[in-house]
Amino acid sequence: MGESISWTLRNFQNRSGQVATDFEVVDLPGLGLNFMAGSLPAFHNGAGVTYDIRYTIAGSAVWHTYATGIDASRPFSFSLPQLGDIYYTAIGFFFGDVPADFALGNTIVLTFMAGANAPNGTLVNRFFVSYGNQTRQNESGANILPPPPPSGSTSWVWDAENGMWIYNPLVPLGAMPQTGASATLWVAAALNITLVGALGAMIVMKRKKKNKPR
Repeated sequence: MGESISWTLRNFQNRSGQVATDFEVVDLPGLGLNFMAGSLPAFHNGAGVTYDIRYTIAGSAVWHTYATGIDASRPFSFSLPQLGDIYYTAIGFFFGDVPADFALGNTIVLTFMAGANAPNGTLVNRFFVSYGNQTRQNESGANILPPPPPSGSTSWVWDAENGMWIYNPLVPLGAMPQTGASATLWVAAALNITLVGALGAMIVMKRKKKNKPR
């Protein structure tokens, strides 16, 4: 809880093969995802295209404007104040008319602060792409937040894949990421350290036995 987590939006390009009108990308973060910042690329075929950034806040359907007329051919980063009592329910990027293959191969990275109010400890993020009269939900995903570790120890590692804590005396608590696939990779690295240590002990024991006087 309280750690930052980044979500990457991808595959939102204009697939119509022609100019698309009212092109929009809207992200809808679920509870527990408190929006902090966004990073947008220099969009493919973005020359001559501009966009606006707008957002909504919990309890209101009114769109607020952060910025307008942003050059889509240049990268752009922004942040919104995260005071702890503000929950952004939508972050939208509104481009107007865009050419064929606009945003092909591009990604948008959004950074959130993980809150304690995620339902069942699960962070869910969705986003939608709209143009013309079509709307589609694109790639989304979920991240499982770990429950508190067993008390009385500083050597528990969260295994996100299996949803369980693993005891490892070589790992101090707080030295690991606790959300997403990165935590699973960290666990794999920690277990690898343990196995290498055990292998080293076996080699030492073998050498001692080999050098023992007959």
